[in-house]
Amino acid sequence: MCPCEEEEQTVEHLIFKCKKLRNQREEMIRQIKNTGGNWPATSETLINNYQKFFVKIVKSIEISDLK
Repeated sequence: MCPCEEEEQTVEHLIFKCKKLRNQREEMIRQIKNTGGNWPATSETLINNYQKFFVKIVKSIEISDLK
């Protein structure tokens, strides 16, 4: 179970739904939209087209918050 207590902790949950990562997700969405991208995006699109934004968000996550 994810620490947000909403559902299982999967990659898809963390990227697209987790309440604990809302701020990071909103920043990533803002950056994607500012470059003309669409949201929601698939995981594949995030890696292929928006890797810079995606990596920045992943690095900003405090892993201890997700235990």
